[in-house]
Amino acid sequence: MDLIKLRNLFLIFTFLFVSLVQAQEDKHEAHEDHQKGHSDESHKKHSISASINHTVIFSGVKDGETKSYINVPSFGLNYTYFFNHKWAIGLHNDIILEDFLVQSYSDDHSSRSSNGESVVIERGRPVAMAVMAVFKPIPNLGIMAGGGMEFSSHEDFALIRIGLEAPIHLPKHWEVFGVLTYDIMIDAYSSLTYGIGFAKLF
Repeated sequence: MDLIKLRNLFLIFTFLFVSLVQAQEDKHEAHEDHQKGHSDESHKKHSISASINHTVIFSGVKDGETKSYINVPSFGLNYTYFFNHKWAIGLHNDIILEDFLVQSYSDDHSSRSSNGESVVIERGRPVAMAVMAVFKPIPNLGIMAGGGMEFSSHEDFALIRIGLEAPIHLPKHWEVFGVLTYDIMIDAYSSLTYGIGFAKLF
């Protein structure tokens, strides 16, 4: 599947995600107005969060040499919609704040030089956008999985993401949380991101 088809598929998936959230909001609005015997927290279906992160890029290139990993700063900005206390869906966005180089691990000929050697991929402050399903087996742990695209001025890649999130509830519908995610950029490279952030529930 070429990049244009992947990008169109991602845009369609994002549109369906937004439509699903709106439909669920309309469906539950009347029910929530009449629901009794629950705390105000049970009515909070939306979350907007921001995090300061540290991203480990595997197979990074620095000073002309391939390293096992390189470290770059990043931050996250997410929106999550909660269907109930256990299930949610979100649009999670990460921005790496530096340019960097990686050694491609792809066997695809398009990612190799003319002599068959792996090529170095340039990444110019890439932005990753992923639609994530979230399952919370307990209130203070979220298990996440999903996919999307990583966009850069040089080249775009489809990505698969898995992760964990550990929120701690604060007064006035705020949360502080730790996050750990692992991204696989298809036919390119992989990265590990960890950080801490704040979320507002409403």
